[in-house]
Amino acid sequence: MQVAQLIRAIVLGFALIFCSCSSTSVAEFQIYDQAFDGQYEYGTRVLDRLADAERTVVSRQLNLRSAVPQFRPDEASYYLTVGDPPLTGSIRASLQSLRAYNKTLTGLASGEAAKALTADIANISANLTAAAGSLAIASGGGSAFAVAAQTTIGRLLPIFTQFKAAADRAEFRRRLLIAYPDMRRLLNEMRDGTDEMFEMMRRSYVSRRTLGATAGIPDTDMVKLKQDRELVAGWVILIDKTLVSMDAAANSVLTSSSPTEISVLVETSTELRVLAETIKATRRSD
Repeated sequence: MQVAQLIRAIVLGFALIFCSCSSTSVAEFQIYDQAFDGQYEYGTRVLDRLADAERTVVSRQLNLRSAVPQFRPDEASYYLTVGDPPLTGSIRASLQSLRAYNKTLTGLASGEAAKALTADIANISANLTAAAGSLAIASGGGSAFAVAAQTTIGRLLPIFTQFKAAADRAEFRRRLLIAYPDMRRLLNEMRDGTDEMFEMMRRSYVSRRTLGATAGIPDTDMVKLKQDRELVAGWVILIDKTLVSMDAAANSVLTSSSPTEISVLVETSTELRVLAETIKATRRSD
């Protein structure tokens, strides 16, 4: 069955499920939540590879800086495989903040209690704060993504860190609506930063003593570099589809929930979910 046919079949199945539900808002946002998580899980694979590459590239530079390298606290993560180095950490925390934002959208749509929504908001705030800390280090290293994301997260942080636990549902909706343009922008900045991520991966293969290789990369590593490129390309495609689904979700829960908007949310979420599974299956067969 072709992908387009599969998507239509799944959408029809979900439509039948909706007909038997007393509240479609719960079901539709569960579909969206699961679809976003498919993209999120794929993104974590990209970031796991980026962490290895960043650690390799920067630790080489630090070791070349002097015969006896000095110890700087901000550079500790380059020497251990525990946690993420700064660039990877800033992107991963940004992605986690987006996931937490989507969980809050889903909770608001499904009628979660204020206590649960407050916990979701705290999760967004914690991830944005973590991202800001890593971005401060990564931007000092010349990261274009870090410079752009610093501005975006700087606008987002006050929206969530100044949130009051006693807020009502209208206040949750208002805050999420105000934050949405910058949340969307943050995901776009991550997409635009994939060229920087891939360049870090490429540099991790470069060997100064390699002869007869392309740009200093041993022939044996060129296959791995091609796989890295395909890995990053898959994430770009998923981010593009995620942006469409996020728009539909935000329109449904933050502005209105007409049958047309609900239908768009279900269709785009289903497409995202199928696309994520297709890309993962393609990579497993390589």
